[in-house]
Amino acid sequence: TLEQILAAVNDTDLSPQHKDSPSSGHRLSDSDADGQHQFAAAHSAGELERQVVRWKNSPQTAGEPVSMPADRKVFVTDDRSGLSAAIADELDRRGIHSVLVSGDILRHKASLPPACGLILVASPDVALDTRQLKTLFGLTRHLATGLIQSAEDQSALFASVMRMDGAFGFNGEAIGDPLQGALAGLVKTAALEWQGVVCRALDVAPSWRDTGAIAGAVVDELLRAESAGPVEIGLHPNERRIPELHPEVLADENAAAAPFGPGDSVVISGGARGVTAAAAVALASACRLNLVLLGRSPAPEPIPGWLENTEDEAAVKKAILANEFSGKHPSPRQLEAAYRKYRADREIAATVEKIAAAGSTATYYQADVRDGQAVERLLDEVRRTRGPIRGIVHGAGVIQDKLIVEKTDELFEEVFTTKVDGLRHLLAATESDPLVQLVVFSSAAARTGNRGQAAYAMANEAVNKMARQFAARHPQVKVLSLNWGPWDGGMVSDSLKREFERQGVAMIPVEQGARHMVREMSCGRRSDIEVVIGGGFHPAVRSDSAAETAAPQTKEKIRSDLSLTFKRQVDLQQMPVLRSHMLAGKAVVPLALMAEWFGHGALHDNPGLRLHGLDDLRVLSGIKFEGNPRQVRLLASKARKNNGFFEVHLELRDGIQDHREVVHSRARAVLVGTPYDPPGYRIPAKLKKSNFTRSVEEIYDQILFHGSDLHGLREISHCSAAGMTARIAPAPSPDRWMKQPLRNKWLADPLVLDCAFQMATVWCYENTGNVSLPSYCASYRQYCDRFPSEGVTAVLEVMKAGELKMKGDFHFLNEDRVVVAKITGYEAIMDPELYKAFKPDTPK
Repeated sequence: TLEQILAAVNDTDLSPQHKDSPSSGHRLSDSDADGQHQFAAAHSAGELERQVVRWKNSPQTAGEPVSMPADRKVFVTDDRSGLSAAIADELDRRGIHSVLVSGDILRHKASLPPACGLILVASPDVALDTRQLKTLFGLTRHLATGLIQSAEDQSALFASVMRMDGAFGFNGEAIGDPLQGALAGLVKTAALEWQGVVCRALDVAPSWRDTGAIAGAVVDELLRAESAGPVEIGLHPNERRIPELHPEVLADENAAAAPFGPGDSVVISGGARGVTAAAAVALASACRLNLVLLGRSPAPEPIPGWLENTEDEAAVKKAILANEFSGKHPSPRQLEAAYRKYRADREIAATVEKIAAAGSTATYYQADVRDGQAVERLLDEVRRTRGPIRGIVHGAGVIQDKLIVEKTDELFEEVFTTKVDGLRHLLAATESDPLVQLVVFSSAAARTGNRGQAAYAMANEAVNKMARQFAARHPQVKVLSLNWGPWDGGMVSDSLKREFERQGVAMIPVEQGARHMVREMSCGRRSDIEVVIGGGFHPAVRSDSAAETAAPQTKEKIRSDLSLTFKRQVDLQQMPVLRSHMLAGKAVVPLALMAEWFGHGALHDNPGLRLHGLDDLRVLSGIKFEGNPRQVRLLASKARKNNGFFEVHLELRDGIQDHREVVHSRARAVLVGTPYDPPGYRIPAKLKKSNFTRSVEEIYDQILFHGSDLHGLREISHCSAAGMTARIAPAPSPDRWMKQPLRNKWLADPLVLDCAFQMATVWCYENTGNVSLPSYCASYRQYCDRFPSEGVTAVLEVMKAGELKMKGDFHFLNEDRVVVAKITGYEAIMDPELYKAFKPDTPK
């Protein structure tokens, strides 16, 4: 999938994805024909799996004592109350080197010594804020690689120590600092990402004041507790508590009445699209309301006549090119922005219409909930025109999935502030309103952690506790923090759906989930505040297989019948050509060069044979680097005869991850004794017309990311929906691209092959507005020992193209129009956001 390619090849930062804004593709039921709102209609949906957290006493089960590396230290952040110092002293007493540091130590030091542990201790007296949490996240990220390495060498630990109520807010007592909950979200995610690191989130009862005893209990949990145990633990003077999720059906008899009265004003953050739009329509169908919809998208404009009857994405983009950019050559970013604007306008307008059809009114406002003053001004206007605000549904949220070691401060802040500061601003702006309902859209990631979603888990755990604090202070308000599982729509791709299915995590149908929200809101105020909706979730448990269980199974089975053929050190000094193949600022080995290596590896132990081609050439995990060299190994099987050919299975590997070798790419080489005659081929008449107007200079400047060494396209003469025809220059000698080439002549021509992939990218852009990356070649066949020195004519015939993938075949012809090579079953992955990796310096 594109998501996996981006994560593996170039760690490209995708643009912010709004949890609440994607189109759901579902239509909710409208009100009855007579206009009467029947509240019972909101209760007609089938049951979603619903779980609540219950805490139980669980005495510590002693495991094998953890022995920490003698040459590394455990860093303990100073809470300035004496507990941090007591924990450090206890570690020292047990022979473990520790150091007490401020949470913002990196402001004063550029780097820290190797660590085998990090303990984040929250102060019982000073509340955390977004800035401090970002700082603690940065410290965690800085030490993460060292902790993972320490765990591989011997052992390592990571923990947070909080002072909420000894049960992460579930005791029903007042919570002094709800943002401490964010630290638990961080630790639960680290437990899934960091193989072998002992991870614990500890909440110490505030009434327990014996710092020495607390320090002993904390260190016991980190050094002596059973390794395969719960991550979240509540500590009290005479007991130890752990969470359990219990299924609890929401019976219809629990419904008290409609959640609001006729004409009440309710504010819904998160826009008028996707999941929150479905929630708004469901609420409008249950009560006659004045809905105030807040979103980042601009207020919708009327759809132009030339788009009124056009729905398909490709057709819409073609219409935009023909009408809005007539005679111009917009960049992929410009075309995608125009398409998204029209799509958003259409979706917002449709939501407002559905709400009106249900008998309620809706007004959409463009507003960023992170801007407290803007929220306050807007809600002042709402009060003047629609009366006091009676309810809030906070659905706004942003996802920026990256591992802890990769997530920047900027990405953390955007995710965290949208959810946390957004809720804070909404509550502050409605402080004087007679609220009767507060509903927060949280995530199951807050309860269990989720690989790649540390900031999102932190933000949602924080709003869970903020909701609890608000409920304790406002007993007259019904408060819900709904920890949703994945919705069956919006951002959840097919690959993610398959992964959720593998983990046994049920998808939530959008319409059913929206109606379930209304049912939750209809129960009495004494119902549970934090509710997990969706199946397959369990409280975070650390085990030796936790990371492998949580990670998507993108790695294929490692073959055991391969042996080492050669090693290559990959860096910019040894391979200067890679300076011309940079994605998002990182050097990436081109697939065309991998194919050359595969050919060399196949022939290495098979003298006398010739390379006839490669089958099933597939990218699994791109070879990328910024600074340190990569030691890439090519492994090959013995040649086996198959229908007159000899086949050699090949893999490019590098390093170990999660106790498995990383496979970057694999293929099956086809070797022959004597060359095969080329097949007959004529360029289709539909691909001969010279109709392409862009120059190659414009192509490389505005569309492609390739540097000068890979500027092999001489001319593109034809481009249409059927395909493309181009002239391609030959590759220079291998020593021009690398210092120590495997051979003094190319087996194929990596520049020709790379330019074929460039052609596919240009075709995708011209026909869909999106750029692409190569992902797979079913078959490559070569009918010459050497590619022509004058270059080739390349013909791309497109067989199929959808929104995310194109498939096609290539033929490479010499000056006499004889086939020298061909590719069949080529696949490229497209995505609107990929252009940011191609042109990272292009302004938004």
